[in-house]
Amino acid sequence: MNKVILQRWEESERNWGTRPDGCSLHLDNINRDNYINDIYKDRKDDVPETYDRIVGTPIDVFIDDSLFEILKVEKSLRLQENELNNLVNLEELIIKK
Repeated sequence: MNKVILQRWEESERNWGTRPDGCSLHLDNINRDNYINDIYKDRKDDVPETYDRIVGTPIDVFIDDSLFEILKVEKSLRLQENELNNLVNLEELIIKK
């Protein structure tokens, strides 16, 4: 297992509210910050109808070797909520509390 950074996301939609929107995985906090800055850089002052945003602080997690090999190349990965849940259920991603 390999230690990486997980950042939770939520989606906000006008007149609907918020809902979980998966997570992103990052090799380290520098890659996390770069990823978030890249997402936020094109946002204007007007609030869009639908948008995603980070939730909470980064979490140290452990991922299996095959996923880590992909992350080493990509530096950051976005996972939908069902993908995150599947990885946790298969114990390919472990969240230490």
